[in-house]
Amino acid sequence: MLRAAAHSRERGFSLLEAIVAMTLIAIAGMALFTWINTSFESIRRIEASNARAEAELNALEWIKTVNPMERPNGVERIGALSIQWRSQVIVAPQSALDESGDPGAFLVALYETRVTVEQPPSVPAFEFVVRQTGYRRTAPPASL
Repeated sequence: MLRAAAHSRERGFSLLEAIVAMTLIAIAGMALFTWINTSFESIRRIEASNARAEAELNALEWIKTVNPMERPNGVERIGALSIQWRSQVIVAPQSALDESGDPGAFLVALYETRVTVEQPPSVPAFEFVVRQTGYRRTAPPASL
């Protein structure tokens, strides 16, 4: 009978072993959860950065088409992208020179354009500055 009692004690986990096992599982689970949460946060930041870079490239390509001498400021909506700009003269308008050094058919000036871009909700508003040339034809084109 003593032998049967000794065997029954050795079978299965004791309460202490079960608590230790559950504690180890909980610690491993918390570490895993923290790692997964950090990974998701990193992915979210990368996606936000990519969305901003894409919006900035699109706005920059579009603002290249604006002649600041004719449209010094304005707002334009392109899909979900909202582009607002304000240009300021850096170098006063002057006559452009042709190949021979004579005054040409265009008046040109250098502008600093401050561009504000919004694309809610994925991209918060941000700004960038670009320098660009403004121009205006002052003389009719030469006939060929």
